[in-house]
Amino acid sequence: MKTLVLVNPKAGRGSALRVWQRIEALVPRERGVDVVIPDSLAATKKAAADAVKAGLERVVVVGGDGTLLAVADELVHSDTAVGLVPAGTGNDFRRDYGLPRRPEEALAVALGRETQRVDVGQAWGGRHFLNAAGIGFDAEVAVKASTYPSGLGGTLPYLMGAITTLLQYRPMEVRVTVDGVRRYEGDSTMIAVANGRYYGGGMQIAPAARRDDGLIDVCVAEGMGPLRLLGLLPQVYGGGHVKSPRVHVLQGEHVQVEVGAPVRAHVDGDPLPYESLTFQARARALRVALH
Repeated sequence: MKTLVLVNPKAGRGSALRVWQRIEALVPRERGVDVVIPDSLAATKKAAADAVKAGLERVVVVGGDGTLLAVADELVHSDTAVGLVPAGTGNDFRRDYGLPRRPEEALAVALGRETQRVDVGQAWGGRHFLNAAGIGFDAEVAVKASTYPSGLGGTLPYLMGAITTLLQYRPMEVRVTVDGVRRYEGDSTMIAVANGRYYGGGMQIAPAARRDDGLIDVCVAEGMGPLRLLGLLPQVYGGGHVKSPRVHVLQGEHVQVEVGAPVRAHVDGDPLPYESLTFQARARALRVALH
C-alpha cells in the first residue's frame, strides 16, 4: 500500500512532535511508506495534493484537526484515504470516531486496511469542514481560546474563552433557511452547523449528528443573557443542551444563515466571512481509515 505520512510538528502547541518521536520507529518505511514534515500549511496541502495525483492509497496525518482538514481538503472526492494519529489541541475528530488515544494504536488503525467513506461539510466558496462551522458566540470563543498560553490543551482554552466572552457578547438577528424552507427567524446567541457531534475540544454540540447520512445538523440557540447562557454551557459537553426549549435542532442538506449585522464566523476554527454563510453536505466525499 503506497502511503505518505505527513507530520505537523507545531500541532497541539508542539505535542505532535513528541508524538512523532514516539512512533517514528514503528512506521514501516521498508513497505514503501514515505514521511514528510512540511514547514507550512501550504506545503502540507501541496504534499496531500501530490499524493492524490500520484495515486497513493493513503495519507496519514500526525497532527490535530486543523492539519487533518488541510489534508482532507485535497483528498475529497478521491480514492486516497486519510488516516489520523491525533496530536492536536481539541482532537474532536478522534472523539467522534472513537479512534485510539495512544499514538501507537492510532498509527496501527491509520495504516490498516479498513476504510469508510464519510461526509464533509462545505461552506460557500468551496471551503470544507470536518467538525462544524460556527456563527456568533462560539466563533468569538474560538478567537479567545487561540490567545491562551501554549501549555493549555484540550477543553480548557475553550472553556476559559467562553467565560470571558460571556461578559461582553450580545445576541444577533438571524434567519435560518434549511433546504429552501425558513426554519428560524429572530434573536440568536449562536448557530452551529455540524458535520459531526463534537467541536471546541469536546463540546457535543450536535449529539445526533452522523458523518455518513448525507446531512448536516444545525443547532440554533435563541438569544440569551449571560446568566442563562452560563447555565446552559456545561450541558453542551454531554449534549444535554438540545433538551432546552431555547435550543432548536434542525437538519438538512443545504443551510443558509442570514445575519442582520456583521458577525464573527468560522469553519473548524478558521475565520469565515459573515457575508457567505451558506453550507452544504457533501455525502461520503472522504475516505477515512477506521477500525
